Amino acid sequence: MAAPLRLGRSAWDSLFTLLFPVQCRVCEQPLEVFTTAPVCADCLAAPQPYQGIECFRCGRFLSSGAALRGSARQGTSYCGVCRRNAVQRDGVQRNAVQHALFAFEQARSFGAYEGTLQSLIQRLKYDGYRPLAKPLGRFLAEAARRLEEQSFDLLIPVPLHPRRQRQRGFNQAALLAAEVSKFLNIPSGAKDCVRVRDTRPQTGLRAAERRKNVAGAFDVPEPERVRGRRVLLIDDVLTTGATAHACAQALRKAGARGVWVGTLARAHPARDDVL
Repeated sequence: MAAPLRLGRSAWDSLFTLLFPVQCRVCEQPLEVFTTAPVCADCLAAPQPYQGIECFRCGRFLSSGAALRGSARQGTSYCGVCRRNAVQRDGVQRNAVQHALFAFEQARSFGAYEGTLQSLIQRLKYDGYRPLAKPLGRFLAEAARRLEEQSFDLLIPVPLHPRRQRQRGFNQAALLAAEVSKFLNIPSGAKDCVRVRDTRPQTGLRAAERRKNVAGAFDVPEPERVRGRRVLLIDDVLTTGATAHACAQALRKAGARGVWVGTLARAHPARDDVL
């Protein structure tokens, strides 16, 4: 039975290539098999998870020379920003950025925002190739497994403002969150955090401008749905952490027990951007 199925699939792929010749939208090589999104199997398999040193707190990717060890945990590394915002209390090094720098507990990203991973995210986000949410969601679930906390009560995507979502037709973070919810078996609360202010795009803004731009932009309509719960916040890209911080602030204000962040990619902030 399997052989005829394979033969039929091969014939369909050949007919598809003949009648609808298209190129992979990432590597621009001809697509030889039918796919729900115009991306070849090689490009879908190309992104690899980051395996270097990352800040224990914010997840920033670090070179070995830039890693600063924290005394709270043996072998734990902090970036310079998170390390400077830690305080010495009762003889134990405690990270105080929960209230001062980041409202989320910890962040992790699958890989760097570059190369094939960057192209795949852009094809989903700007070209609307929604089937890419499934393989990208698998990558994001892998990033979430690197978080110290593994028992989450609720999964929430970073929301778009309704006007922006109408223009785009979808929220890429919500598509990714729906897939991560299935991979990790975490209930999804796509409407439990909303954007109440239509902010300008963060692209091109300095770190301080990013924070100011999204300050107070999010709200939790029904606080009882997040109160006392451990929330996994999902987005496509994290740069300075300003948007994730603003979302986490709203969730913590509503009573969430804690907020952890998982993203597909980590972008490199400008050298003088410290938040």
